[in-house]
Amino acid sequence: MERSKRVWMTMMLTICMVVGLALAGCSSNQEASTSTQSSSSENSDSPSSQTEQPTELEPVKLVWYLRAPEPNNAASVIQKANEMIQSKINATVDFKFVNPGDYNNKMQLVMSSGEEYDIAFTSNWANPYVSNATRGAYVPVDDLLAQYPDLKNSMRQEVWDGVRVNGKIYGIPNNQIMATAPGIWFKKDLLDKYQIDATQFKSLEDWGAAYEKIKAGEPDVSPLREGIPTAYSNSSSPVDGTDLSIDPNTWQVYYLNYTLTDRFKIMRDWYQKGYFPQDVATLKDEVSLIKAEKIFSRYYTIKPGAEAEFKANYGFDIVIAPTNSPRLPKAAGQTTMNAISTTSKNQERAMMLINLLHTDKELFNLLKFGIEGQDYTKVSDNRIEPKADAYSLSGWILGNEFNSYVIPGQTDDVWEQTKELNDSAQADPTTGFTFNTESVQNEIAQLSAVTAEFLPILKNGMADIDQTMEAMKEKRKAAGEDKVIAEAQRQLDEWLKTKQ
Repeated sequence: MERSKRVWMTMMLTICMVVGLALAGCSSNQEASTSTQSSSSENSDSPSSQTEQPTELEPVKLVWYLRAPEPNNAASVIQKANEMIQSKINATVDFKFVNPGDYNNKMQLVMSSGEEYDIAFTSNWANPYVSNATRGAYVPVDDLLAQYPDLKNSMRQEVWDGVRVNGKIYGIPNNQIMATAPGIWFKKDLLDKYQIDATQFKSLEDWGAAYEKIKAGEPDVSPLREGIPTAYSNSSSPVDGTDLSIDPNTWQVYYLNYTLTDRFKIMRDWYQKGYFPQDVATLKDEVSLIKAEKIFSRYYTIKPGAEAEFKANYGFDIVIAPTNSPRLPKAAGQTTMNAISTTSKNQERAMMLINLLHTDKELFNLLKFGIEGQDYTKVSDNRIEPKADAYSLSGWILGNEFNSYVIPGQTDDVWEQTKELNDSAQADPTTGFTFNTESVQNEIAQLSAVTAEFLPILKNGMADIDQTMEAMKEKRKAAGEDKVIAEAQRQLDEWLKTKQ
């Protein structure tokens, strides 16, 4: 009996040990599985994991072309910026500053030579975005952008729709004032000196009366940087990749400059009176001229805090007068962008860098304002006072202006005001229409060349307007203008049918 009992107890103990080992094995397997999943998650290629684990990324050096002269104290600022960038995405950046007047030609040489670079500033007015994207200079970023939902959701859908070229996105808009409220700035000290009330200006004729006083009393100052014949004119919508426009009232495609003859003649009168700089059409370094206070007025985009931003950059006070009502243009996102080159060997890392400049407040402000103590004094958590002759770079070149510090003259809620303006502005009615230029690319190139030849002359009144207009019309007709207008009108009409 006793022996049977001992056998039975031995069997039970053995069973318990086997079960215990089995359970321990299951637990161990579960922990191993969990550990493996965690390790897999940590080593994934998701943007967040790459940002958090820079050591898992191979070190790379990125090249970024910027349309700006090299700021003072740039070396120390860039060194600190690269330390931050390397700690976040294991990359360093060669910031290539190019004088604005040389930027277009420089980028054309860079792209035509096949030079390897990663990021470049592009827009619809400098280093032209649509034409560069069309000819394959930039990579489509739709898939890359999908990995950064915070960046994608930071701007209105109309903004993204407005930067599509043949259905794809080839550049990341820099998040800033998107609503266009065109205006003109005037030097406040000269307005006060000659008792001119710029807030009452309603026409080009009003400007002319003020310019007459400035020219007579300040012979070393140019009353206007360059001609602005479109001021106070009716709004039109651009046709992608061309110099044509759409009248949103009639839905007709046309060439806007043909309607501006009378305004060009006003510019002609001003040119003959010496209201523009002598080299108005070829001036490459307007920044130095403005900082020297040799310009009385210039075109400017109205936005909350614009006066303070201007003073920080140029050192004097201005008054801004509106020339048209606010609107969210179809190409709002194309005004300031950064694109990734097809020659880049590190396209994913380039996208990480662009995302950083949109999401990392510390890095953005470092590259915009420089180093605390050296380039500015910090007054509070979000307010600074820039120092004279210190580092300064326009934030709209870099990324997300809504991460910017507030500077003297700006209200604490300047960026909230800006966002409200962006969100409330009426969108261009042609947003969503994209002109496929494939069948008329040769004609468009020729037309662009004709416009580049004649528009500086017309807008600055540098020659007889009637004769110049006639010569331009003849060249445009020979370049295939009718063909391009007809094709754009056909595609527009087809698009309108889908909107009914």
